[in-house]
Amino acid sequence: MKASKWLTALGVSGMLVSLSACGGNNDGNGNDPVNEENNTPAEDNVNSDSDNDDDDAEADAGDESHELTVGIEAEPTSMDPQNTTDGNSATVQSTMFEGLLRFNENMEIENVLAEDYDYSDDATEITFYLREGVTFHDGTDFNADTVKENLDFVREEDNGLARSSFFSFIDDVFVEDDYTVTIVSDEPNSAMASYMAHSSASMKSLDEIEKKIDDPDYNLDRQGAVGTGPFSFVEWRDGEHVIVEKFDDYWNEEELARVDQISFNPVQEAATRVNMLRTGEVDLIFPIPTLNAQEIEEEEGIDLYTGPTTDLFYIGMNFEEEKYQDLNVRQAMNHAVDKDGLIAQVLDGYGIVADSAIAPNVYGYAQQPIYEFDRDLANELLEESDQDGGFDATLWTRNSTEFISVAEYVAIQLEEIGINVDVEPYESGTLFDMLDEGEGTDLWIGRWSPGTGEADYGLRPNFASDRVPPNFNNSGFYINEELDTMFDDAISTPDEDEALSIYADIQEKIYQDAPWVFLHVPDAIIAKSEDLNGIYILPSGAVQMNLAEFR
Repeated sequence: MKASKWLTALGVSGMLVSLSACGGNNDGNGNDPVNEENNTPAEDNVNSDSDNDDDDAEADAGDESHELTVGIEAEPTSMDPQNTTDGNSATVQSTMFEGLLRFNENMEIENVLAEDYDYSDDATEITFYLREGVTFHDGTDFNADTVKENLDFVREEDNGLARSSFFSFIDDVFVEDDYTVTIVSDEPNSAMASYMAHSSASMKSLDEIEKKIDDPDYNLDRQGAVGTGPFSFVEWRDGEHVIVEKFDDYWNEEELARVDQISFNPVQEAATRVNMLRTGEVDLIFPIPTLNAQEIEEEEGIDLYTGPTTDLFYIGMNFEEEKYQDLNVRQAMNHAVDKDGLIAQVLDGYGIVADSAIAPNVYGYAQQPIYEFDRDLANELLEESDQDGGFDATLWTRNSTEFISVAEYVAIQLEEIGINVDVEPYESGTLFDMLDEGEGTDLWIGRWSPGTGEADYGLRPNFASDRVPPNFNNSGFYINEELDTMFDDAISTPDEDEALSIYADIQEKIYQDAPWVFLHVPDAIIAKSEDLNGIYILPSGAVQMNLAEFR
Protein backbone atom coordinates (compact mmCIF):
# COMPACT_ATOMS: atom_id res chain seq x y z
CA MET A 1 0.00 0.00 0.00
CA LYS A 2 1.23 3.51 -0.77
CA ALA A 3 0.27 5.45 2.36
CA SER A 4 -0.90 4.62 5.85
CA LYS A 5 -4.00 5.84 7.61
CA TRP A 6 -2.00 8.50 9.48
CA LEU A 7 -0.55 10.03 6.34
CA THR A 8 -3.74 10.95 4.56
CA ALA A 9 -5.45 12.06 7.73
CA LEU A 10 -2.72 14.54 8.62
CA GLY A 11 -3.70 16.84 5.78
CA VAL A 12 -5.84 19.01 8.00
CA SER A 13 -7.03 22.28 6.50
CA GLY A 14 -6.87 25.51 8.43
CA MET A 15 -3.67 24.59 10.27
CA LEU A 16 -1.49 27.03 8.35
CA VAL A 17 -0.21 30.39 9.42
CA SER A 18 1.40 31.59 6.19
CA LEU A 19 3.49 34.72 6.28
CA SER A 20 3.17 36.26 2.87
CA ALA A 21 2.75 39.59 1.10
CA CYS A 22 0.07 41.69 2.74
CA GLY A 23 -1.59 45.03 2.30
CA GLY A 24 -1.50 45.80 6.00
CA ASN A 25 -1.26 44.24 9.45
CA ASN A 26 -2.93 40.83 9.54
CA ASP A 27 -4.43 38.79 12.34
CA GLY A 28 -5.59 35.25 11.64
CA ASN A 29 -7.76 33.02 13.76
CA GLY A 30 -6.90 29.70 12.20
CA ASN A 31 -7.90 30.73 8.68
CA ASP A 32 -5.57 31.85 5.91
CA PRO A 33 -4.17 35.34 6.46
CA VAL A 34 -6.22 37.93 4.63
CA ASN A 35 -5.06 40.84 2.51
CA GLU A 36 -7.02 43.76 3.92
CA GLU A 37 -6.99 45.66 0.64
CA ASN A 38 -9.15 43.20 -1.27
CA ASN A 39 -10.29 40.67 1.36
CA THR A 40 -8.72 37.70 -0.43
CA PRO A 41 -6.38 35.11 1.07
CA ALA A 42 -2.89 36.56 1.12
CA GLU A 43 -1.37 33.16 0.41
CA ASP A 44 -3.22 32.97 -2.90
CA ASN A 45 -1.98 36.43 -3.85
CA VAL A 46 1.62 35.52 -3.10
CA ASN A 47 1.45 32.31 -5.08
CA SER A 48 0.05 34.26 -8.01
CA ASP A 49 2.73 36.92 -7.72
CA SER A 50 5.39 34.27 -7.51
CA ASP A 51 4.15 32.56 -10.67
CA ASN A 52 4.15 35.81 -12.63
CA ASP A 53 7.33 37.30 -11.27
CA ASP A 54 9.76 34.37 -11.09
CA ASP A 55 12.02 35.86 -13.76
CA ASP A 56 11.99 39.26 -12.08
CA ALA A 57 12.73 37.70 -8.71
CA GLU A 58 15.68 35.79 -10.11
CA ALA A 59 16.98 38.94 -11.77
CA ASP A 60 16.63 40.87 -8.53
CA ALA A 61 18.46 38.12 -6.65
CA GLY A 62 21.34 38.44 -9.07
CA ASP A 63 21.57 42.20 -8.72
CA GLU A 64 21.50 42.53 -4.98
CA SER A 65 22.61 40.64 -1.89
CA HIS A 66 20.01 40.00 0.79
CA GLU A 67 20.56 38.98 4.38
CA LEU A 68 17.70 37.84 6.58
CA THR A 69 18.13 38.57 10.28
CA VAL A 70 15.95 36.63 12.71
CA GLY A 71 15.41 37.33 16.40
CA ILE A 72 14.82 34.07 18.26
CA GLU A 73 14.06 33.40 21.92
CA ALA A 74 17.19 31.39 22.68
CA GLU A 75 20.18 30.09 20.80
CA PRO A 76 20.12 26.47 19.64
CA THR A 77 21.30 23.73 21.94
CA SER A 78 22.97 21.88 19.05
CA MET A 79 23.41 21.87 15.28
CA ASP A 80 22.68 18.13 15.25
CA PRO A 81 19.00 17.43 14.45
CA GLN A 82 19.34 13.99 16.03
CA ASN A 83 20.49 15.46 19.34
CA THR A 84 17.99 18.25 20.04
CA THR A 85 14.43 18.47 21.28
CA ASP A 86 13.72 22.22 21.23
CA GLY A 87 12.03 24.34 18.59
CA ASN A 88 14.75 26.98 18.28
CA SER A 89 17.28 24.34 17.29
CA ALA A 90 14.87 22.69 14.85
CA THR A 91 14.15 26.00 13.14
CA VAL A 92 17.85 26.75 12.59
CA GLN A 93 18.61 23.18 11.53
CA SER A 94 15.78 23.13 8.98
CA THR A 95 17.70 25.57 6.79
CA MET A 96 20.64 23.14 6.50
CA PHE A 97 19.20 19.66 6.85
CA GLU A 98 16.59 17.58 5.06
CA GLY A 99 15.04 14.18 5.61
CA LEU A 100 13.48 11.64 3.33
CA LEU A 101 10.08 13.24 3.95
CA ARG A 102 8.73 16.44 5.47
CA PHE A 103 5.51 18.09 6.58
CA ASN A 104 4.30 20.99 4.48
CA GLU A 105 2.38 24.00 5.81
CA ASN A 106 -0.83 21.95 5.89
CA MET A 107 0.84 19.10 7.81
CA GLU A 108 0.69 16.89 4.73
CA ILE A 109 3.64 14.58 4.14
CA GLU A 110 5.80 15.40 1.10
CA ASN A 111 8.72 13.60 -0.53
CA VAL A 112 12.11 15.28 -0.17
CA LEU A 113 15.22 13.07 -0.34
CA ALA A 114 12.92 10.16 -1.11
CA GLU A 115 11.14 10.23 -4.46
CA ASP A 116 8.59 7.68 -3.30
CA TYR A 117 7.87 5.11 -0.60
CA ASP A 118 5.51 2.25 0.12
CA TYR A 119 4.44 0.05 3.01
CA SER A 120 4.32 -3.71 3.16
CA ASP A 121 0.81 -5.13 3.44
CA ASP A 122 1.25 -5.82 7.15
CA ALA A 123 2.77 -2.35 7.83
CA THR A 124 5.95 -3.83 9.33
CA GLU A 125 8.17 -2.47 6.54
CA ILE A 126 8.46 0.82 4.72
CA THR A 127 10.65 1.06 1.61
CA PHE A 128 12.04 4.37 0.37
CA TYR A 129 13.13 5.00 -3.21
CA LEU A 130 15.76 7.70 -2.92
CA ARG A 131 16.50 10.72 -5.04
CA GLU A 132 19.67 10.46 -7.12
CA GLY A 133 22.17 13.26 -7.74
CA VAL A 134 21.93 14.82 -4.26
CA THR A 135 25.15 15.93 -2.57
CA PHE A 136 25.88 17.13 0.94
CA HIS A 137 27.47 20.50 1.61
CA ASP A 138 30.85 18.76 1.87
CA GLY A 139 30.49 17.31 -1.63
CA THR A 140 29.79 13.72 -0.58
CA ASP A 141 26.94 11.78 -2.14
CA PHE A 142 23.57 11.00 -0.58
CA ASN A 143 22.53 7.37 -1.02
CA ALA A 144 21.04 4.35 0.74
CA ASP A 145 24.21 3.72 2.76
CA THR A 146 23.89 7.24 4.16
CA VAL A 147 20.34 6.57 5.30
CA LYS A 148 21.26 3.29 6.98
CA GLU A 149 24.29 4.77 8.77
CA ASN A 150 22.25 7.75 10.02
CA LEU A 151 19.49 5.56 11.41
CA ASP A 152 21.89 3.01 12.90
CA PHE A 153 23.95 5.78 14.51
CA VAL A 154 21.03 7.60 16.12
CA ARG A 155 19.51 4.35 17.40
CA GLU A 156 22.70 3.24 19.14
CA GLU A 157 22.14 4.18 22.80
CA ASP A 158 25.87 4.36 23.50
CA ASN A 159 26.07 7.38 21.19
CA GLY A 160 23.91 9.28 23.69
CA LEU A 161 21.77 11.19 21.20
CA ALA A 162 18.65 12.89 22.55
CA ARG A 163 16.46 11.45 19.80
CA SER A 164 17.59 7.84 20.15
CA SER A 165 14.30 6.65 21.65
CA PHE A 166 12.35 8.44 18.90
CA PHE A 167 13.56 5.75 16.51
CA SER A 168 12.90 2.82 18.83
CA PHE A 169 10.25 1.57 16.40
CA ILE A 170 13.04 0.53 14.00
CA ASP A 171 14.18 -3.08 14.27
CA ASP A 172 16.56 -3.02 11.30
CA VAL A 173 17.49 -1.08 8.16
CA PHE A 174 18.33 -2.85 4.90
CA VAL A 175 20.07 -1.39 1.84
CA GLU A 176 18.36 -2.93 -1.19
CA ASP A 177 20.54 -1.08 -3.72
CA ASP A 178 22.31 2.29 -3.98
CA TYR A 179 19.04 4.22 -3.89
CA THR A 180 16.57 1.89 -2.18
CA VAL A 181 16.38 1.34 1.57
CA THR A 182 13.88 -0.56 3.73
CA ILE A 183 13.09 0.13 7.37
CA VAL A 184 11.74 -2.82 9.34
CA SER A 185 9.68 -2.63 12.52
CA ASP A 186 9.24 -5.69 14.73
CA GLU A 187 5.52 -4.89 14.92
CA PRO A 188 3.01 -3.30 12.53
CA ASN A 189 3.50 0.46 12.62
CA SER A 190 1.37 2.57 10.35
CA ALA A 191 2.95 5.82 11.60
CA MET A 192 6.47 5.14 10.31
CA ALA A 193 6.23 7.69 7.51
CA SER A 194 5.08 10.35 9.99
CA TYR A 195 8.10 9.61 12.15
CA MET A 196 10.41 9.81 9.14
CA ALA A 197 8.93 13.22 8.26
CA HIS A 198 10.02 14.58 11.64
CA SER A 199 12.97 16.97 11.72
CA SER A 200 15.06 14.58 13.83
CA ALA A 201 15.06 12.15 10.88
CA SER A 202 17.17 14.62 8.89
CA MET A 203 20.20 13.16 7.14
CA LYS A 204 23.76 14.06 8.12
CA SER A 205 26.85 13.61 5.98
CA LEU A 206 28.28 10.12 6.31
CA ASP A 207 31.75 11.64 6.61
CA GLU A 208 30.66 13.54 9.72
CA ILE A 209 29.26 10.39 11.33
CA GLU A 210 32.49 8.53 10.57
CA LYS A 211 34.51 11.35 12.14
CA LYS A 212 32.49 10.90 15.33
CA ILE A 213 32.93 7.13 15.25
CA ASP A 214 36.70 7.48 14.78
CA ASP A 215 37.04 10.24 17.38
CA PRO A 216 34.49 10.21 20.25
CA ASP A 217 35.57 13.76 21.15
CA TYR A 218 34.52 15.10 17.74
CA ASN A 219 31.64 17.46 18.51
CA LEU A 220 28.74 16.90 16.11
CA ASP A 221 26.74 19.48 18.06
CA ARG A 222 29.11 22.25 16.95
CA GLN A 223 31.16 20.89 14.04
CA GLY A 224 28.91 18.48 12.19
CA ALA A 225 26.32 20.75 10.58
CA VAL A 226 26.63 19.19 7.13
CA GLY A 227 23.31 18.46 5.45
CA THR A 228 21.72 18.65 2.00
CA GLY A 229 19.55 21.74 2.54
CA PRO A 230 19.46 25.08 0.69
CA PHE A 231 21.74 26.73 3.26
CA SER A 232 25.10 25.64 4.64
CA PHE A 233 26.66 26.34 8.03
CA VAL A 234 28.98 29.34 8.42
CA GLU A 235 29.54 29.95 12.12
CA TRP A 236 28.07 29.83 15.61
CA ARG A 237 29.18 32.48 18.10
CA ASP A 238 27.79 31.77 21.55
CA GLY A 239 25.22 34.33 22.64
CA GLU A 240 25.59 36.31 19.40
CA HIS A 241 24.39 34.45 16.32
CA VAL A 242 24.27 31.38 14.13
CA ILE A 243 24.89 32.20 10.47
CA VAL A 244 24.03 30.07 7.45
CA GLU A 245 24.58 30.96 3.80
CA LYS A 246 23.00 30.02 0.48
CA PHE A 247 24.26 26.69 -0.88
CA ASP A 248 24.79 27.25 -4.59
CA ASP A 249 24.84 23.53 -5.48
CA TYR A 250 21.50 22.75 -3.84
CA TRP A 251 19.77 19.93 -5.71
CA ASN A 252 16.21 21.36 -5.80
CA GLU A 253 16.13 24.17 -8.37
CA GLU A 254 12.53 25.01 -7.51
CA GLU A 255 13.47 25.76 -3.90
CA LEU A 256 16.79 27.54 -4.25
CA ALA A 257 17.40 30.06 -1.49
CA ARG A 258 16.16 33.58 -2.27
CA VAL A 259 18.39 35.25 0.32
CA ASP A 260 22.16 34.94 0.52
CA GLN A 261 22.45 34.59 4.26
CA ILE A 262 20.38 34.08 7.39
CA SER A 263 21.56 35.23 10.80
CA PHE A 264 19.76 33.79 13.83
CA ASN A 265 20.28 36.13 16.77
CA PRO A 266 19.25 34.93 20.26
CA VAL A 267 17.36 37.68 22.10
CA GLN A 268 15.92 36.44 25.36
CA GLU A 269 13.62 39.34 26.21
CA ALA A 270 10.52 39.56 24.04
CA ALA A 271 10.29 43.35 24.41
CA THR A 272 13.82 43.66 23.09
CA ARG A 273 12.97 41.48 20.09
CA VAL A 274 9.95 43.67 19.35
CA ASN A 275 12.02 46.86 19.51
CA MET A 276 14.63 45.35 17.20
CA LEU A 277 11.90 44.60 14.67
CA ARG A 278 10.59 48.16 14.97
CA THR A 279 14.02 49.64 14.32
CA GLY A 280 14.87 47.26 11.49
CA GLU A 281 17.66 45.46 13.34
CA VAL A 282 15.86 42.18 12.61
CA ASP A 283 13.35 41.19 9.93
CA LEU A 284 11.49 38.40 11.73
CA ILE A 285 10.85 37.60 15.41
CA PHE A 286 9.33 34.69 17.30
CA PRO A 287 7.90 33.68 19.62
CA ILE A 288 5.96 36.73 20.77
CA PRO A 289 4.20 36.84 24.15
CA THR A 290 0.65 38.11 23.89
CA LEU A 291 1.35 41.36 25.72
CA ASN A 292 3.92 42.29 23.11
CA ALA A 293 1.61 41.15 20.32
CA GLN A 294 -1.01 43.68 21.35
CA GLU A 295 1.62 46.43 21.31
CA ILE A 296 2.55 45.92 17.67
CA GLU A 297 -0.73 44.68 16.21
CA GLU A 298 -1.58 48.00 14.57
CA GLU A 299 1.92 49.27 13.80
CA GLU A 300 2.79 50.30 10.27
CA GLY A 301 5.48 48.31 8.53
CA ILE A 302 4.98 45.19 10.66
CA ASP A 303 2.85 42.13 9.90
CA LEU A 304 1.55 40.17 12.90
CA TYR A 305 0.10 36.67 12.55
CA THR A 306 -1.72 34.38 14.94
CA GLY A 307 -3.15 30.93 14.47
CA PRO A 308 -3.78 27.59 16.21
CA THR A 309 -0.90 25.37 17.22
CA THR A 310 -0.30 21.82 18.36
CA ASP A 311 1.52 23.15 21.45
CA LEU A 312 0.19 22.30 24.90
CA PHE A 313 1.38 23.96 28.11
CA TYR A 314 1.39 21.92 31.31
CA ILE A 315 2.91 21.62 34.77
CA GLY A 316 4.79 18.35 35.11
CA MET A 317 5.20 16.52 38.42
CA ASN A 318 7.95 14.19 39.61
CA PHE A 319 6.30 10.92 40.63
CA GLU A 320 9.40 9.93 42.58
CA GLU A 321 8.23 12.55 45.08
CA GLU A 322 5.68 10.90 47.40
CA LYS A 323 3.36 13.91 47.47
CA TYR A 324 2.62 13.61 43.75
CA GLN A 325 1.80 9.91 43.99
CA ASP A 326 -1.53 10.86 45.58
CA LEU A 327 -4.30 11.30 42.98
CA ASN A 328 -6.15 13.70 45.27
CA VAL A 329 -3.14 16.03 45.26
CA ARG A 330 -2.84 15.96 41.48
CA GLN A 331 -6.54 16.57 40.89
CA ALA A 332 -6.57 19.31 43.54
CA MET A 333 -3.81 21.12 41.67
CA ASN A 334 -5.78 20.88 38.43
CA HIS A 335 -8.91 22.32 40.03
CA ALA A 336 -6.91 25.06 41.78
CA VAL A 337 -5.73 26.78 38.60
CA ASP A 338 -8.17 29.08 36.80
CA LYS A 339 -7.25 28.32 33.18
CA ASP A 340 -9.80 30.74 31.75
CA GLY A 341 -8.27 33.44 33.90
CA LEU A 342 -4.82 32.42 32.73
CA ILE A 343 -5.84 32.80 29.09
CA ALA A 344 -7.57 36.13 29.72
CA GLN A 345 -4.99 37.72 32.01
CA VAL A 346 -1.68 36.26 30.84
CA LEU A 347 -2.39 35.32 27.22
CA ASP A 348 -4.78 38.20 26.47
CA GLY A 349 -7.15 35.69 24.91
CA TYR A 350 -4.62 34.13 22.53
CA GLY A 351 -5.31 30.49 23.40
CA ILE A 352 -7.77 27.86 24.63
CA VAL A 353 -8.01 25.64 27.71
CA ALA A 354 -6.24 22.28 27.36
CA ASP A 355 -9.00 19.67 27.46
CA SER A 356 -6.78 16.66 26.78
CA ALA A 357 -3.12 15.68 26.94
CA ILE A 358 -2.74 16.76 23.29
CA ALA A 359 -4.02 19.77 21.37
CA PRO A 360 -7.12 19.67 19.12
CA ASN A 361 -5.01 20.00 15.96
CA VAL A 362 -3.21 16.72 16.66
CA TYR A 363 -4.63 13.79 14.70
CA GLY A 364 -6.26 11.37 17.14
CA TYR A 365 -7.18 14.07 19.68
CA ALA A 366 -10.13 13.21 21.94
CA GLN A 367 -11.77 15.93 24.04
CA GLN A 368 -12.10 15.33 27.79
CA PRO A 369 -14.25 17.00 30.48
CA ILE A 370 -11.99 19.77 31.75
CA TYR A 371 -10.97 20.28 35.36
CA GLU A 372 -13.22 23.21 36.20
CA PHE A 373 -11.76 25.93 38.37
CA ASP A 374 -13.13 25.12 41.83
CA ARG A 375 -11.02 26.25 44.76
CA ASP A 376 -13.37 24.73 47.34
CA LEU A 377 -13.16 21.33 45.66
CA ALA A 378 -9.39 21.70 45.40
CA ASN A 379 -9.16 22.32 49.14
CA GLU A 380 -11.41 19.33 49.86
CA LEU A 381 -9.27 17.05 47.73
CA LEU A 382 -6.10 18.29 49.41
CA GLU A 383 -7.65 17.71 52.84
CA GLU A 384 -8.45 14.12 51.83
CA SER A 385 -4.84 13.54 50.82
CA ASP A 386 -1.69 12.95 52.83
CA GLN A 387 -0.81 16.61 52.20
CA ASP A 388 -3.58 18.23 54.25
CA GLY A 389 -2.47 21.79 54.91
CA GLY A 390 -0.40 22.04 51.76
CA PHE A 391 3.31 21.77 51.06
CA ASP A 392 6.28 23.58 49.56
CA ALA A 393 7.22 23.05 45.92
CA THR A 394 9.76 24.26 43.39
CA LEU A 395 8.66 25.08 39.84
CA TRP A 396 11.33 25.11 37.14
CA THR A 397 10.69 27.26 34.09
CA ARG A 398 12.46 28.64 31.07
CA ASN A 399 13.70 32.17 31.68
CA SER A 400 11.55 33.77 28.97
CA THR A 401 8.70 36.23 29.45
CA GLU A 402 6.16 33.75 28.10
CA PHE A 403 7.08 30.94 30.47
CA ILE A 404 7.79 33.04 33.56
CA SER A 405 4.42 34.81 33.26
CA VAL A 406 2.57 31.49 33.17
CA ALA A 407 4.68 30.03 35.98
CA GLU A 408 4.08 32.99 38.28
CA TYR A 409 0.33 32.90 37.58
CA VAL A 410 0.17 29.19 38.45
CA ALA A 411 2.23 29.74 41.60
CA ILE A 412 -0.22 32.38 42.84
CA GLN A 413 -3.17 30.09 42.14
CA LEU A 414 -1.63 27.11 43.95
CA GLU A 415 -0.72 29.26 46.94
CA GLU A 416 -4.45 29.81 47.50
CA ILE A 417 -4.80 26.13 48.49
CA GLY A 418 -1.65 26.03 50.60
CA ILE A 419 0.90 24.90 48.01
CA ASN A 420 3.76 27.39 48.28
CA VAL A 421 5.63 27.43 44.99
CA ASP A 422 9.11 28.85 44.44
CA VAL A 423 9.56 29.70 40.74
CA GLU A 424 13.10 29.05 39.47
CA PRO A 425 13.88 30.24 35.91
CA TYR A 426 16.67 28.69 33.86
CA GLU A 427 18.11 29.16 30.40
CA SER A 428 16.24 26.74 28.17
CA GLY A 429 19.23 24.54 27.31
CA THR A 430 20.13 24.24 30.99
CA LEU A 431 16.55 23.33 31.88
CA PHE A 432 16.39 20.65 29.19
CA ASP A 433 19.63 19.14 30.51
CA MET A 434 18.27 19.16 34.07
CA LEU A 435 15.08 17.39 33.00
CA ASP A 436 17.00 14.86 30.91
CA GLU A 437 19.21 14.05 33.89
CA GLY A 438 16.10 13.48 36.00
CA GLU A 439 17.66 14.61 39.28
CA GLY A 440 16.17 17.11 41.70
CA THR A 441 13.01 17.64 39.66
CA ASP A 442 9.89 18.71 41.56
CA LEU A 443 7.53 20.66 39.27
CA TRP A 444 8.33 22.11 35.86
CA ILE A 445 6.43 24.00 33.22
CA GLY A 446 6.54 22.34 29.83
CA ARG A 447 5.34 22.98 26.31
CA TRP A 448 4.85 19.92 24.12
CA SER A 449 4.05 19.64 20.44
CA PRO A 450 4.30 16.37 18.50
CA GLY A 451 6.38 17.00 15.41
CA THR A 452 4.72 14.04 13.71
CA GLY A 453 1.29 15.68 14.05
CA GLU A 454 -0.36 12.52 15.41
CA ALA A 455 -1.45 11.10 18.75
CA ASP A 456 1.19 8.43 19.30
CA TYR A 457 4.06 10.89 19.38
CA GLY A 458 1.86 13.37 21.19
CA LEU A 459 1.37 10.95 24.07
CA ARG A 460 3.94 8.14 24.17
CA PRO A 461 7.11 10.21 24.84
CA ASN A 462 5.53 11.89 27.87
CA PHE A 463 3.65 9.00 29.45
CA ALA A 464 5.25 5.68 28.41
CA SER A 465 7.32 3.91 31.06
CA ASP A 466 10.30 3.40 28.74
CA ARG A 467 10.67 7.16 28.21
CA VAL A 468 11.81 8.13 31.72
CA PRO A 469 15.21 9.88 32.04
CA PRO A 470 17.69 9.57 30.50
CA ASN A 471 15.33 8.65 27.69
CA PHE A 472 13.09 11.27 26.12
CA ASN A 473 10.64 12.75 27.46
CA ASN A 474 8.87 11.33 30.54
CA SER A 475 10.71 13.60 32.95
CA GLY A 476 8.17 12.96 35.72
CA PHE A 477 8.89 9.22 35.96
CA TYR A 478 5.21 8.49 35.39
CA ILE A 479 4.73 4.71 35.27
CA ASN A 480 1.44 3.18 34.10
CA GLU A 481 1.74 -0.35 32.75
CA GLU A 482 -1.84 -0.34 31.48
CA LEU A 483 -1.04 2.65 29.29
CA ASP A 484 2.12 0.94 28.03
CA THR A 485 0.04 -1.96 26.74
CA MET A 486 -2.49 0.39 25.17
CA PHE A 487 0.26 2.33 23.36
CA ASP A 488 1.56 -0.88 21.83
CA ASP A 489 -1.94 -1.99 20.84
CA ALA A 490 -2.73 1.34 19.18
CA ILE A 491 0.41 1.61 17.06
CA SER A 492 0.31 -2.01 15.92
CA THR A 493 -3.30 -2.29 14.79
CA PRO A 494 -3.88 -1.94 11.03
CA ASP A 495 -7.46 -0.79 11.71
CA GLU A 496 -7.72 3.01 11.77
CA ASP A 497 -10.95 3.20 13.76
CA GLU A 498 -9.61 0.80 16.37
CA ALA A 499 -6.40 2.81 16.72
CA LEU A 500 -8.31 6.06 17.16
CA SER A 501 -10.53 4.42 19.77
CA ILE A 502 -7.50 3.23 21.73
CA TYR A 503 -5.85 6.65 21.61
CA ALA A 504 -9.10 8.18 22.86
CA ASP A 505 -9.09 5.74 25.80
CA ILE A 506 -5.46 6.59 26.50
CA GLN A 507 -6.29 10.28 26.67
CA GLU A 508 -9.21 9.63 29.00
CA LYS A 509 -7.03 7.63 31.39
CA ILE A 510 -4.23 10.19 31.34
CA TYR A 511 -6.56 13.13 31.90
CA GLN A 512 -8.32 11.41 34.80
CA ASP A 513 -5.03 10.31 36.36
CA ALA A 514 -3.74 13.90 36.13
CA PRO A 515 0.04 13.38 35.88
CA TRP A 516 0.14 16.99 34.69
CA VAL A 517 -1.67 20.18 35.53
CA PHE A 518 -3.22 20.67 32.09
CA LEU A 519 -3.03 24.37 31.24
CA HIS A 520 -3.62 25.73 27.74
CA VAL A 521 -3.05 25.52 24.00
CA PRO A 522 -1.55 28.85 22.86
CA ASP A 523 -1.94 30.55 19.52
CA ALA A 524 1.13 30.90 17.34
CA ILE A 525 2.23 34.54 17.19
CA ILE A 526 5.10 35.79 15.05
CA ALA A 527 5.88 39.10 13.41
CA LYS A 528 7.92 40.25 10.43
CA SER A 529 8.73 43.31 8.40
CA GLU A 530 6.09 43.89 5.74
CA ASP A 531 8.57 43.49 2.85
CA LEU A 532 9.55 39.97 3.91
CA ASN A 533 7.63 37.11 2.30
CA GLY A 534 7.81 33.34 1.91
CA ILE A 535 7.70 32.50 5.63
CA TYR A 536 5.29 30.00 7.13
CA ILE A 537 4.85 28.36 10.49
CA LEU A 538 3.67 24.82 11.06
CA PRO A 539 1.10 24.14 13.78
CA SER A 540 3.96 22.37 15.57
CA GLY A 541 5.55 25.82 15.98
CA ALA A 542 8.45 25.26 13.59
CA VAL A 543 9.08 28.33 11.43
CA GLN A 544 10.07 27.61 7.83
CA MET A 545 12.07 30.31 6.05
CA ASN A 546 13.98 28.48 3.32
CA LEU A 547 11.98 30.38 0.66
CA ALA A 548 12.16 33.74 2.41
CA GLU A 549 12.58 36.73 0.12
CA PHE A 550 12.33 40.50 0.22
CA ARG A 551 10.01 42.33 -2.15
